[in-house]
Amino acid sequence: MPKSRAPERVPLTGADCFLRAFDSEVRRTGGSSHLAQLALRLGPGLDARALAKLIAEVAEAQPILRAPIRRPYGLLPPEFRLDLAARAPMPRVEIHDLPRADGEAPIPPLFAERLNERVDGRRGELLRCDVVRYDGGAAGSDVAFTWLHMLLDGSGSERFVRWLDEVGRGARSAAELPDEAPSHSARPDARAHGEAAMRWRARMRSFSARSPRSLAGPLARTPQRLEVDLATFTREESASIAARARKLAGFLTPMLFYLAASVRAHDAVFRLRGIDPHSFVVPLPVNLRAKGAGGEIFGTRVSMLWFQVFPESCADFETLLGELKAQRLAAIKEGMVEAGTAAMDYARWLPRGAYARMARRSFGGELCSFFFAYTDECLPGMTSFLGAPIRNAFHAPSVPPSPGSVAVFSLRDGRLNLSHVRQAGVFSGFELVRFRRSLRADLLGEPE
Repeated sequence: MPKSRAPERVPLTGADCFLRAFDSEVRRTGGSSHLAQLALRLGPGLDARALAKLIAEVAEAQPILRAPIRRPYGLLPPEFRLDLAARAPMPRVEIHDLPRADGEAPIPPLFAERLNERVDGRRGELLRCDVVRYDGGAAGSDVAFTWLHMLLDGSGSERFVRWLDEVGRGARSAAELPDEAPSHSARPDARAHGEAAMRWRARMRSFSARSPRSLAGPLARTPQRLEVDLATFTREESASIAARARKLAGFLTPMLFYLAASVRAHDAVFRLRGIDPHSFVVPLPVNLRAKGAGGEIFGTRVSMLWFQVFPESCADFETLLGELKAQRLAAIKEGMVEAGTAAMDYARWLPRGAYARMARRSFGGELCSFFFAYTDECLPGMTSFLGAPIRNAFHAPSVPPSPGSVAVFSLRDGRLNLSHVRQAGVFSGFELVRFRRSLRADLLGEPE
C-alpha cells in the first residue's frame, strides 16, 4: 500500500481467494473460520494495556486491519473495502491472567479455542490479539495474534509483528509501513496465463489415479475442535537435526527433509490402523517474495508446489527424500510454481467454495493427506517485543476437519519448533505417541 494516500479498495490476491475457498469449506464442514495464528512466549516486561492501545492506534492508521471483504456486485473479484473500515469494529484485544507456572507453562488452551471461532470477513473481523499474563506479567506473558488467513500469510505476520514493535517503540509512525518492493512479477499474456493454469490443473488431476486418504476423513460435517501441540527440541538436538537436513536434503531444500519426516509419521499411524493411505498428497507453500527482501505485509504472497508419494516409497527415509527431491526439481523445471500462481489468480473469479468442491471430487472426498509448512527462522534477529524478551515464537495455522492435521516446523534462537495442529479425536493417545516417535527418529536419525 502506498504511504501517502491509501486506496479505497485493495483486491485480494489469487492466493487470498484460494484461502477463501478453504474458509468456505471450513464454515460448511466445521462451522468455523479458516484462521491462522502467531504466538509469542515472552519474558517479563510487556505492558499488555499499552499493547491494546497500540493495536487500536495502528488499526486506525491502517484501515486494512478491519476492512470488510466484499465481492463487487456479487460477481467481480473480492476486495478489502478500506473505505468501509471506519464502520467495522476495532480488532479485539483481551488480557487474561494465570498464576505463575512451575517451569515452562503449557501453551494456553485458549489459543487453540481461538482457532475454532467463526469470524465474519464481510464485517471486517480480521484480527484479534490475546495476552495471557503469568503472575500479572511478572513471570512473563504469552501473546497470540489470530487472523483470518486472507489478511496475512506466515511471512507477512512476522513482518507485521516486527512493524508493530517498531511503532510501539517510536521508531516508526503507525501511518508508515516499511518500504515494500512488489513481490509479484509482471503478468504474462492471457494465453500464457491460461496455459499455465491448465498445466496446474492437469497436474492436480493426475493425483486422482491413486487419490489420497487423510487420517481424519473424508468427513462431511464435523464441528471443528482443534488442538495445538508445540514440541521444542534442545539446541543440541536442533543443531544435529539441521546438520542431518543439510547432509540429506542439501542447503537449498531443507524443507523436504522435514516434509519426508512428516509423511513417514503420518504413514506410521496409517500402518498402526492397518489402513492403506493409497498415496500421500501434500501441498507445500512457496513464498513469492524476492529472496532477501521483505515484500508486502498484508495479503497472501505464496504459490503452491504439490507432491504425491506412494506408501511403498515411505519404507525408507532416504528413498522417500530422494523421491521428493526429484519431484521438486521436475516441478520447478515444468514451471509449476508459476502455474500454481496462475491457477490461484483464476480463483479470484470463481465462486467462493469452488476450489474445495473440485478438489474433493477429484480426490474422492479429500482435500489432501495433511498440510505442512517449514517457515525457517521465525522473527530472525528480533530478540524482544515491546520491551519483553522473546523466549519462543511459533506459527499455528488452522486445518479443515478433513484432512485434520497440519505440521509446521520453524526455528527460533537455535531451537527447532514443531507445531502440530489437529482436529480433536483424529489421533488416539497411542497414535500420537507413534506419530511423535516416528518424527523424532527420522529427524535425529535414531532408531524408534
